[in-house]
Amino acid sequence: MMRCLKCGAVARTRTSVRLSERTQRNYHQCQNMLCGTCFTTLQEVEKILTDAKPTEGAELPRELFHPNHLGDDQMGLDF
Repeated sequence: MMRCLKCGAVARTRTSVRLSERTQRNYHQCQNMLCGTCFTTLQEVEKILTDAKPTEGAELPRELFHPNHLGDDQMGLDF
């Protein structure tokens, strides 16, 4: 969560654009109706701390995940 630099109120992330594999630009808008300042921030992956590998042969049941969280298959339009 970001805070507005002018008034300190909560700023909502409106959209984001991926700039590279590790960096994205986020566009924010202050939620204070008397301020409404818009600004951008850069978000970057600095360092990977762990490289978790799944146990060989172990799989998570796909039905446990919300359809929006299924990775590459989430936009499948197969009928």
